[in-house]
Amino acid sequence: MDLTKTIKRQYTATSNGTDYMNKGLYYYVTISTDPDNYHFLHRKGCKRLPGKDELIFIGTLYNLSQALSIARINFKKVKPCIKCCIRYSAPAIHESVQPVLHFPQKMI
Repeated sequence: MDLTKTIKRQYTATSNGTDYMNKGLYYYVTISTDPDNYHFLHRKGCKRLPGKDELIFIGTLYNLSQALSIARINFKKVKPCIKCCIRYSAPAIHESVQPVLHFPQKMI
């Protein structure tokens, strides 16, 4: 298949709603802090998202790492919300994956 047909096929697939590119998500940081002086990073639509007057929009970003980097430019202490950031960003651990022990354990 030549390059022109490949590009046309990819364009048609994305214009029909099957987008193969990552979509950016809206990320917000809370203005108020928790008792340990941490601000929270939230995605748009989070159930724990406070009112608009308590939020700062930090941008449309593609992953949690990128969002935390941007948030920490303006706020020293930022942690991601467990409901909207951690739950969907953590990689799934499959049963076939075994942890590697880097240090030998002592036999008792």
